[in-house]
Amino acid sequence: MPVAALPSQPARKAPGAFAGGAIIGMLGGLIGLGGAEFRLPLLIGAFEFAALQAVILNKAMSLVVVASALPFRTAAVPFDAVMSHGWIIANLLAGSLSEPGLGPVGRRGWHLNPCIA
Repeated sequence: MPVAALPSQPARKAPGAFAGGAIIGMLGGLIGLGGAEFRLPLLIGAFEFAALQAVILNKAMSLVVVASALPFRTAAVPFDAVMSHGWIIANLLAGSLSEPGLGPVGRRGWHLNPCIA
């Protein structure tokens, strides 16, 4: 499968990227989210990324947002208080990490090998 090219003329879109990022940062900060909900439509619509590329970039940016927020949030909430709910964290991680692999299986259905079944 050929890889789609990145959007052309990045220098022309720099002011739009800055303005879009500022708006997404403010909206995400106001409601306490990282802004991923607002970034994806902007990546696909305004910056003309292919859907798969936009999702991958959005996930990578979300990882950066969460990793950069951790040091600041540990000052407000002690680490022990967070880890007392470690099973919830593990459950969320297991679901979010297994879904990319199991999602396509659910869409196509479980096709068992007739020799095994």
